[in-house]
Amino acid sequence: MTYRLMVVTAENETLRALPAALGDAVSVQIFESANDALWEMRMNPPEAVIAEVDLPGMTGLELAEIIPNFEIQTNVLLYSVNINDAARKQAEAIGVYQFLHGPGAADTLHTAIMSALHAAREATATAAAVAAAAVPEPEPEPEPAPEVKPRRVGLRTVSAAPAGARTNSPTDDPKAERHDFTPSRVVLPSAREREQAATPPSPPPTPPQRGGLASRTKAAVERKPESKPEPKPEPVPMSDIPGRRSSGTMIVTAENINAVRKIMSQIAQELGAQSVMLTDRAGMVLVDVGTSNNLPMMIVLPLLSTSFSTAGEVARYLREEDALTVYIHDGLNYDLYCFDVVQRFLLVLVFNKKVASSKIGAVWVNAKRAIRELRDNLSNT
Repeated sequence: MTYRLMVVTAENETLRALPAALGDAVSVQIFESANDALWEMRMNPPEAVIAEVDLPGMTGLELAEIIPNFEIQTNVLLYSVNINDAARKQAEAIGVYQFLHGPGAADTLHTAIMSALHAAREATATAAAVAAAAVPEPEPEPEPAPEVKPRRVGLRTVSAAPAGARTNSPTDDPKAERHDFTPSRVVLPSAREREQAATPPSPPPTPPQRGGLASRTKAAVERKPESKPEPKPEPVPMSDIPGRRSSGTMIVTAENINAVRKIMSQIAQELGAQSVMLTDRAGMVLVDVGTSNNLPMMIVLPLLSTSFSTAGEVARYLREEDALTVYIHDGLNYDLYCFDVVQRFLLVLVFNKKVASSKIGAVWVNAKRAIRELRDNLSNT
């Protein structure tokens, strides 16, 4: 089976020559933009991806950081002609399969790519084997019970007794001897026993009334301690999580609304969004930038808030302070992105495809930066 490799490069000739260097055993796709590669990767993920570190728009490091968030099972390699130890440490922290840099990177490029392809194929086969082993085998159908044929019972003809004949019964025998019962000894009751028999029996003692002191005391002594059901686990408040910053109440006030609006205007300008909105957990718009005319946002936003309520509970039980949940709508006319902001607000970005198309990689990177800035400005100590 042929391997699939994605190459993301702008002008690097070594990476562009990979289709000829790898031969027919590897199917190579070349993309000049990390965003274009990411869209294709979501639909048809390859076994491995190799990207330049220095890419226009979205860098190779940002691409490697985004890929795991979309649950894409692929090995990522990064390539740089120059020695860059800082980028190498960052790549190791985000789980890059291999970081190739420096003048000798081209010599080990072929071996590193084939190793990544083989490792991805083996990981896929192992996951499939584990999933197959987890499926229980169907139980064999029980064999049908053998058919039991009814036995035929023969009847024996019995002739009738002759008239006048009598059955042989010992009670009907006139000659049977009868003996009268005569006790061998009779014991008469004594005078004391006769007096006791003549005395009427005393009535039984009246039981104590139900609920009286005696019954309650006895019940309290004999009552066994009842086992109480274990209480259900309650979600841990975010303020009680160890290591959580005490940032106070997160609210939009007259003092921070200008800073919030500035952050939202900046992300709208950088991404070309038609509208950027900050809402509360119920979907009520608090701050908006741009326009959302001809869109039923008063209906859409409460629906989005309902879907994010479950994600917030999951984060609370897992004690995830900085968990980031995102909803993506990729439509024919509009693209919509909705991000959770510290389980208190929603950041909604709307793109009109007739005006500007959204780039998922750029949206992800800029939205994460904007959320960090919003969190700092919404903290009211």
